[in-house]
Amino acid sequence: MAEFLRLILQLEQEVLMSRVLAGTISCCNGAKLQLNGSFDRRIRTSLGEFNMDFFRVRCSACGKTFAPLQRFIQLERYQSKSNELEKLIVEAASETSYRRAVAQLKRDGKLAVAHRTAHDWVIRTDCDEIDISKDIVGSLPVQIMPDGTKFKGGGQDGKARQGDLKVVIGINTRGEVFPLGSWAGKSWEYISEQWKQGQVALPKGSILISDGELGLSEAFADYVDEQQRCHWHLPRDLYHMMYQDGARKKDTKPLQDALAGALAIELPQEDFKKVSEQEKSDIEERMENTERVIDKLISYLEGHGYDAAATYITRAKKGMFGYVRRWLKLGLISPRASSMVERVMRELARRIKRIAYGWSDKGVTKVARIILKRFTNAKEWEVYWKNKMNVIGNVYVDIGNYKVFSQNFAH
Repeated sequence: MAEFLRLILQLEQEVLMSRVLAGTISCCNGAKLQLNGSFDRRIRTSLGEFNMDFFRVRCSACGKTFAPLQRFIQLERYQSKSNELEKLIVEAASETSYRRAVAQLKRDGKLAVAHRTAHDWVIRTDCDEIDISKDIVGSLPVQIMPDGTKFKGGGQDGKARQGDLKVVIGINTRGEVFPLGSWAGKSWEYISEQWKQGQVALPKGSILISDGELGLSEAFADYVDEQQRCHWHLPRDLYHMMYQDGARKKDTKPLQDALAGALAIELPQEDFKKVSEQEKSDIEERMENTERVIDKLISYLEGHGYDAAATYITRAKKGMFGYVRRWLKLGLISPRASSMVERVMRELARRIKRIAYGWSDKGVTKVARIILKRFTNAKEWEVYWKNKMNVIGNVYVDIGNYKVFSQNFAH
């Protein structure tokens, strides 16, 4: 199949060169092109690899040289692999280790690539770049969900190193998820400064939904109007905080249940405009009553020596009912828990924690961004590669009763 592909390219090159010699292909304002030698290039595709001899031409006016065939198939000057092969390698490496990825492609009849070569291609690819411009974020309020996880980093000075990966995703008003970035070895404060330097601005009315990680809320305070603490984490973390203070499970369970019950303020399902003002007033009153209950809980914890737990609930109180305040102000429904980003983190953990170890910060950041783009918005991922491969249907192969168009080549 590789030799068959090379034959097709040779025939196409003959067509292009005949047009050059006939003067139908020119450069500067009709200036003629002259033959200017050739060069050999190894080309690697999913069908296999082969050597291709590219003819080069020179403009008689400006002196510019180029290879007509290389320009026709949109191969970069020093590019030796096809974009569809890069896509296969990147996707396989984002799902399993490099060794298993190249072995799987070989079993599927694709080109056998050394796992170190595959690693280099992934490190150098630009498909992981994440756009957080207004074209992506939009002009309507969004929900942003940051989270972090640990990974087994490459050892330093003969010692094991635990890496730290941070991820941020966004959800628009249509429920569409999009990535906002991933960073390894960086603090939330650093990420916030990077956003400021990049002049990142979220639409007015946006909300932050997060757990209680230190420094997280402060880092994103300038980008959102409301903050919502994850209601799943609050009772769970209360247990751990009270355990640090010496409490036993029989002491913490009633308080956990009471906190979970107090937090459960359900909002109406119907359209905000159809909800009566009395019902809105009742919800606001319940929120204020619950906040007073939380104050009593804090006093109870302080009075019984549970200082760490009291401090935790005090810090969390500000964002306990951000979803209610946002609904009362804008009529927009927000989740009370960060379950979406938790699902994303599980997908990331499957690859970067369970399958491989010894990651560099650069490598884990690359793979994390690729997984983010594929997992959160598979449609946009395919659109990106279709545009990069420029599959526009300008080539077809006619063999007997079969006619194969280039749109099908990528599959």
